[in-house]
Amino acid sequence: MKKKSYAKINLTLDVIEKRQDGYHNIDGVMQLINLYDVLDVEFSEKFIITSNSREIPLDEKNLVYKAFTIMKEQFKFKENFSVYIEKNIPVSAGIAGGSTNAACFINIVSDMLNLNLSLDEKRKIARKVGADVPYLLCGGTARTRGIGDELEILENIPKLKLLIVNNGIEISTPYVYKNIIPSGQNNRVDLLIESYNSKDMDVFFDRMFNSMEVVSINYCNEIKEIKDKMKEFGCKKALMSGSGPTVFGIFSEDKDLERAYNYFKNKYEKTFKTTTIGEQYGQ
Repeated sequence: MKKKSYAKINLTLDVIEKRQDGYHNIDGVMQLINLYDVLDVEFSEKFIITSNSREIPLDEKNLVYKAFTIMKEQFKFKENFSVYIEKNIPVSAGIAGGSTNAACFINIVSDMLNLNLSLDEKRKIARKVGADVPYLLCGGTARTRGIGDELEILENIPKLKLLIVNNGIEISTPYVYKNIIPSGQNNRVDLLIESYNSKDMDVFFDRMFNSMEVVSINYCNEIKEIKDKMKEFGCKKALMSGSGPTVFGIFSEDKDLERAYNYFKNKYEKTFKTTTIGEQYGQ
């Protein structure tokens, strides 16, 4: 069984506070985008992961492997699977390439074994796999709180034209969390959601932010250079996604998007034109 496995961007991301369990509470808005890997899953004598990419782990470090282990323990099935991951989403890029593969795998196993799992049941499994995985089972536009697993599904954002630029520099998410100064309780995301709900998109774009940028740009100043160059090409908003280094730009004019794409594609192989998509992988 083949399914597309879509990436996400953070339209806003705020790190609120460090928790007693060592994780951090966040607040923000996630958005699914039309950039995807493809998972091809078949029944097999043993569980195995293969891929066209040499950049991803193929063992228990892969979140697909973790999802398989959790589901097998919970449902006591005897079947094994071979999983081929056609990797297109940049790795360690802040756009949830590994998490979305795990979410996709949960959906596929539920279908192949006729488990008939509800979305809530899938999300309970996903929480054990990783913080972003529950959102990636839903997609669309959502406010995310807690460690990223507390979701408030919002009305789908109108389709946005996006440029995605990844410079290939890996930035460790634990490194960013270790060095970030949490912002504390504040109403910045509340104000953002207020402008979103009133459909004042210019104000919404203006209020979008990512508190992780301070740490990641200090580690890799090229992120700021990419953002600044996108603005020169006329994008409405340029922002880093997740812990980086991926930068996305929102464009209203095709000609500006095309000019920016040609410029960045000449510099960075991992440059993509794409759009936002709705819930449940655009269906």
